[in-house]
Amino acid sequence: MSEVPSSDALQEKLRGWLESSGRALELRVARTLQRVGEAVVRPSIHYVDTVTGTPRESDVVAHFRWSGPQGTPCSITMAVECKSGTKYPWVAFYTDDSATHVPSLKEWAIIAHGPFNGVIAPIEKLWRGHSPFVPNPVATHVVSAMGKDDHNPAGDAVRQVLSCTSALKQEYLNTQSTSPRGVVLLAAVVTSAPLFKCRLAGDGSIQLEPTDSFDVWGYDTDGVRHRVFIESESSLHGFAIALRDRVHDAGLASN
Repeated sequence: MSEVPSSDALQEKLRGWLESSGRALELRVARTLQRVGEAVVRPSIHYVDTVTGTPRESDVVAHFRWSGPQGTPCSITMAVECKSGTKYPWVAFYTDDSATHVPSLKEWAIIAHGPFNGVIAPIEKLWRGHSPFVPNPVATHVVSAMGKDDHNPAGDAVRQVLSCTSALKQEYLNTQSTSPRGVVLLAAVVTSAPLFKCRLAGDGSIQLEPTDSFDVWGYDTDGVRHRVFIESESSLHGFAIALRDRVHDAGLASN
């Protein structure tokens, strides 16, 4: 008969599994968004991937709420994919045309929509230039470095979170007539992996820059390009504060 592990040994194994599986990271992300960002958090919601038809489970969905014009309920709704593991760095790639420009709110959001004119449109001017809605250069793609060439967990995370936002967008559109509300839908990935930005210098040499966050382009199920926020666990606190402050500003402007 195999020896039954002691309670302490079993708990230690479970702690290791919780960290390696990403479950512990999901709990920490949800807590930060709830306690620091003052968001209403929905962990582990079920949805169907609109491309594959496969049932999936989200990691975290957070709602940063405010009351809009005429008391219209509004929120920044953010889908978050969580990826643990520190062994393989994530590298964001930039081309010469990844120039900084001033995008519209719809280039930050998967959807920015309200039940009538004047609910969402005014906040674009209010939020632009304030974190996280600042005109950062956007990486063309992100790769998990030094792993298997045929496996890219970083790129998979971007695709997965956009699959979740596609489902959330459809849920919003299906219920908007019976439950009118404004929504700004965002996509984010939080990872424990070291993050780097990669560019070519003028002489063709490689420039690597350690970072704690960056934005990357991803494509939704309809092939439409969207910005995805990539955050380290250390940068999440500031990211949550920024989102909390934006909805606070929106609420004040609506009163």
